[in-house]
Amino acid sequence: MPSTDLLDLPTLQNLVDLDDGSTALVAEMMALFREDTPRRFQELQAALEAGDAEAFSRSAHALKGGSGAIGARALRALAADLEAQGRVGNLSAQDIPLAQVEAAFQHTLEALAAYIAERAG
Repeated sequence: MPSTDLLDLPTLQNLVDLDDGSTALVAEMMALFREDTPRRFQELQAALEAGDAEAFSRSAHALKGGSGAIGARALRALAADLEAQGRVGNLSAQDIPLAQVEAAFQHTLEALAAYIAERAG
């Protein structure tokens, strides 16, 4: 998937601009995102297994917010879909693409690293 599909480049540029042209802020946020997101996946999985739509929706909302803050366009969209499914109580396992969401997270980390490297080099 091209990085433009994965990343919201205007959001990333805003973060660079906030840091006077440096990618240090993006790198710091990426580290926090890398650390925090697996916990969100655990919360989603636990809520799914418990059939707790409210907890599922809350965890998906938190994932959506973190994804949006770092400019993870594709992951944010997937999290928004999960949040909506939780809000309506649809926790049918075949409708919850957690493996796809986790794969998007990994691809996003790779795209963010490439973004940082490209601007640093």
